[in-house]
Amino acid sequence: MQQFSKQKFIQTDTFSENNRLSKTLWGIKFRTPLGNSAGMFKNGEGYDTVAKLGAGFYIGGTSTANPRNGNSKNGIDLPFISLPKSGAAINWLGLPNLGDDKLHKKIITESKLADCPIGWSVMRSPDYAESEGIEHLINSLWLYHDNPQIDFLELNESCPNIKAGGGNIIPRIEQISIAFLQKRQRKLPIILKISNDIDENALVEIIHSAINLGFDGINLGNTSTNYVDLRHWIDLDDRKLFDYFTQTFGGGVSGKVLGNNSLTLCATAVNEVRRIKPQQEFHVIRSGGINSPEDIVASEKIGVSLNQWYTGFFDNYTRYGNNVYKNLYAGK
Repeated sequence: MQQFSKQKFIQTDTFSENNRLSKTLWGIKFRTPLGNSAGMFKNGEGYDTVAKLGAGFYIGGTSTANPRNGNSKNGIDLPFISLPKSGAAINWLGLPNLGDDKLHKKIITESKLADCPIGWSVMRSPDYAESEGIEHLINSLWLYHDNPQIDFLELNESCPNIKAGGGNIIPRIEQISIAFLQKRQRKLPIILKISNDIDENALVEIIHSAINLGFDGINLGNTSTNYVDLRHWIDLDDRKLFDYFTQTFGGGVSGKVLGNNSLTLCATAVNEVRRIKPQQEFHVIRSGGINSPEDIVASEKIGVSLNQWYTGFFDNYTRYGNNVYKNLYAGK
């Protein structure tokens, strides 16, 4: 990733002023509805690279209040595998990052594009008890609030590779609302990111709470740990490795195998938001299974505002190289 972020010989993928793909959300211009998901650039690397490639936006993190080395087991640091025939991957990384005290000061780019905004993903650290972790998280939100390069924030409530999540998230986001959302001193949208494994009834409840508490969007979602169902979508040649990794490390599954579920959950979310008709601008973001132009079209048809990819990006990058975004947008 460090080498990828330092590429210098990329011809900028330009878009005309009449770019039909651009959209303005929360008063922020996005030149396309597709950018990277959190986890790709954990310490704020890579903006200039993906902006030149044609990304519609950029997200750094996910970061935590304290530095983390990530997970290690059986002598393996940051376990990760690719399942190429399934268009999938599994990771048990455990949020390695430099910590918010360092990262909020980072100059992400010297050449920020007006239509390629910067987001940042933050999460409550698993290294603190819940109450202390929320206090640190709120402090981190304020640190990024004061970074003028950051255009929007994403609150990650869905990482399956640490033990900080779980339980009822509504009391936690209520505290975030009181201590941060209601006191923001500039227009800084904050998106609630939850798991693709969520039950649809719970999703509806969370959407109501998120809107009432002043959040500006919801992202569905993160990697999945629903191994039993996902296994049916894994290519037979990949299953032995899938079984070994999930039984040894656990970890979150990503890639094309999440596409149907993420689309179904996003449709539920969009319909519920339309039914509620919130006073604030509230958007649904889709991540999980984005791999092709058809996935973007499907998102647009149901009313998804933005899309994020990670495994799909690298799956396409191995085939199209620096034309990865150009190929995706061809003919749109």
